[in-house]
Amino acid sequence: MDKLHYIFTEIDSDEAISKLAEVFNTSDAKGLIQIPPSHGTGIIKRVKLDDGLVMRIWDFNLNKPISLHKNADHYKKAEKQFHIGYLLNTDSLAFNNNTFSKPMRMPQGMNIMFFSSDAEMDFEIEVGSGLHGIDLSVSYSWLMQEFSEFDSQIQLFIKELNEKQFPTTFLESSSPEEYRVVSDIFSAGVSDLKSHLHIKAEALLLVAEFFRKISSRSTKQVLESKVLYYDKMMLAEKMLEENLEGIFPGVDAIAKKVALSESTLKRYFKTVFKRSLYEHYLEIKMEHAKRLMLEKHVTVNEVASILNYEKVSSFIETFKKHHGYSPGHLKRKSA
Repeated sequence: MDKLHYIFTEIDSDEAISKLAEVFNTSDAKGLIQIPPSHGTGIIKRVKLDDGLVMRIWDFNLNKPISLHKNADHYKKAEKQFHIGYLLNTDSLAFNNNTFSKPMRMPQGMNIMFFSSDAEMDFEIEVGSGLHGIDLSVSYSWLMQEFSEFDSQIQLFIKELNEKQFPTTFLESSSPEEYRVVSDIFSAGVSDLKSHLHIKAEALLLVAEFFRKISSRSTKQVLESKVLYYDKMMLAEKMLEENLEGIFPGVDAIAKKVALSESTLKRYFKTVFKRSLYEHYLEIKMEHAKRLMLEKHVTVNEVASILNYEKVSSFIETFKKHHGYSPGHLKRKSA
């Protein structure tokens, strides 16, 4: 199936929206893109709420997958832009910030994505449930002005985000109240029944609540970002690989090694690898068994012994379950 592609550095300007419309072989009308029937159904709508505050509404289903690549914006050295995306559905979106070896999906229970303008990002939207949600772009100067009467802690936090030498990317969960506001903005923006003033008021509420929430944590916790758990997932997989010729090391031991709780480890591992720790362990263990027989030419009994199986029959049963054929069949076929 053909895939649509859109490459951008910023998506706030009229020019950027016009170029996005061209991806669908159409044009925009004052920031509104109507998805043509040849590509699917729905809209993408950009609304400038203030100088330094832009909102987009994403409400579409496509008959082709689309890849959105955001280049890192290093041109505004003194001032970053920050993007907050609120997703009403997360099952069709995968993303990558170029530190991952493969695209990652939103972990269960999380529906907010935050990243700075100097982050390089890739988004993949599959055919199916489409994309439904809103995102807000806010400038550093706008934030500092709007939060001028708030607690100085929030201003200090925003200043640290702006001065950080590296991009910031992290995921968050919305509160029930935030989700209600997002749903209200989404419905109002799609139907255009309410004024921009109403939408702006609710957008301001979202931004204020978001920065109030994250600035209450330690700067280290936020700036290291939950997305960086990906590195810990790679460490967990490495630990599994180091025990292929032994036994499954256990969730508790892996969690201790990567310095995460067992529940967090299990949730994020399944997000990255699409299966549990033990399922992944058996998968790569059976691939290792296959390589041993094909490359090292060892017998079935020897492989079972190398992989620490007490009974050869248990190894044969597990191998057949994963590959769809017995190890004996593989040996005969490769002879």
